[in-house]
Amino acid sequence: MENEILFDEFQDYVTKNIIPFFSGDTRKRFKIYFHELIKWNKMFNLISYKNKADLIYRHFCDSLYSAKVISDIVNRKTSSLLRVRVADIGTGSGMPGIPVKIALPDIQLTLVESITKKCKFLENVNDKLGFDTEILNKRVEELGQLPSYRQQYDFVLSRAVSKFSPNLEISIPLLKVGGYFIVHKTKNSVESADEGLPSVENALKHLGAKLEKIISYNLPNQELNYCILVFKKYKDTPMQFPRKTGIPEKNPLK
Repeated sequence: MENEILFDEFQDYVTKNIIPFFSGDTRKRFKIYFHELIKWNKMFNLISYKNKADLIYRHFCDSLYSAKVISDIVNRKTSSLLRVRVADIGTGSGMPGIPVKIALPDIQLTLVESITKKCKFLENVNDKLGFDTEILNKRVEELGQLPSYRQQYDFVLSRAVSKFSPNLEISIPLLKVGGYFIVHKTKNSVESADEGLPSVENALKHLGAKLEKIISYNLPNQELNYCILVFKKYKDTPMQFPRKTGIPEKNPLK
């Protein structure tokens, strides 16, 4: 009963504040994902959360802001989600990618995760949810140099906490020209002179992308202010990017 009340509140919050579409199938799949996360988190350290409400609001709701951005952009172009290719890099426990897929089941989703045990969890959830999500146990830097993945995606998502410049370098090569990189950040991290937006202006020029918008929002019972940054790719990324594994992190573009 407690979980049903929590999911009633979750559904009400999402439809009023993030996306208006939340079907019975959407709710059913979020409950499956919710229970699998709790179960597997007892075996592996997949995700940090204080309580069940924190898991739903800090993680599920935050992830759904990516679904809102994708839906708004696709609807603006009056095109179909059926052909939309989305990659979630360094997905970990599957966020934001799995909540986005639950909300927008027609998208073609690729989850990229380098840690094998996390990929096993993702494969389990993919099966339980009845999805055909592609799960890649690889480093993102490797994918960016493979013709079957380089410049093949309409959207790339990131909710990882890695440094900003390396994150841009490994993500933008995966995007088609005209595609979007959607990255989740806190407002404080975005404004940081050392690792926020001011630090990546030249990196964006190298990679062929520019900031299109920032969407700020708050989440229930959370002290931090959150935002999504939406970057648009306007030209081909030079072939030398991404550089080999480890180099973007050790020697960020400036």
